[in-house]
Amino acid sequence: MNASTITALNWNVEKGINWEEAAAWVQQQAPDILFQQEVQPGQLDAQAERLVMDGYIAVHRPGSNNDNGIFLKRGGPLAFVEEYEQSWAPWHAPANIAVKLRDDDGTLSPRQISCVSGHACYWSPEHRLTEAKWCSTLAKPGWLAVHFWDWNSYRTGEGGPWDGYTDHAFVANRTYHEAGRRHTDDRPDRELLAAGYVEMARHAAQRLDQTDALNASSGYRDHPGRPPGRRYCIDRGYLSAELSPALTRFTVCDTPDLRRLSDHLPLRAEFDVAELRTILHRPAATYQPHDNRRAPVPEPTASATA
Repeated sequence: MNASTITALNWNVEKGINWEEAAAWVQQQAPDILFQQEVQPGQLDAQAERLVMDGYIAVHRPGSNNDNGIFLKRGGPLAFVEEYEQSWAPWHAPANIAVKLRDDDGTLSPRQISCVSGHACYWSPEHRLTEAKWCSTLAKPGWLAVHFWDWNSYRTGEGGPWDGYTDHAFVANRTYHEAGRRHTDDRPDRELLAAGYVEMARHAAQRLDQTDALNASSGYRDHPGRPPGRRYCIDRGYLSAELSPALTRFTVCDTPDLRRLSDHLPLRAEFDVAELRTILHRPAATYQPHDNRRAPVPEPTASATA
């Protein structure tokens, strides 16, 4: 593996309608890993073959066919380790796999990264908060994780104002009731930051001087009952703080054709391989379950046997 950059893409391809054209664009980007939302039944294998990637789909939950998936480049720098079924989810289960970095000699890194493709519940702020709280289970000391989700909620300080809407269901979906009034739902963002995650776009804007990283990913299509022109970034990527030095570029990809293909824009994150290698080979203290009942029995002392 001689590449200097690892590329990750995220895209919610609306209802999987234009998946073939979307896959053609993805191929041009040559990602090492693709996080995708709204993968439809029967699309995973066909898309995996089209992309020459291995596909991993989340546990299907009743109520919607919009499943989450992860695609991994075959023979690429990221090697599949394990897949985790997250059947606890209240709406769309997240897709979750662990990967290790494949070194130039073919050996794998000692540490792994848990990768999550998620789609937070559009109709319940309480479910979204639960989904965000679950992300903290992958944020324990020494653990490494990368999350890409359609959060259906906002960054702290974004979202609203809610006047001018006659689509009252949408307002109810994107806000929560507390202390006698409704508030813009930014709780998933706050929850992930509280758990120690770093939002990639913020990091790129603040640390790498890439202000366009904060561009909106949705809201550029007109909907009845919603004021036109209100755009926000509800598609966001978060990673463990320890991984943040490896991020070199973050882009909200935006062209007229991409806007035609889906109601969400793709996100592109680029990582420095050398920095990732340093991180994934760095010793880390992690808690390991153990059974104290199996601790060795101390040898009796001379005074005890006298």
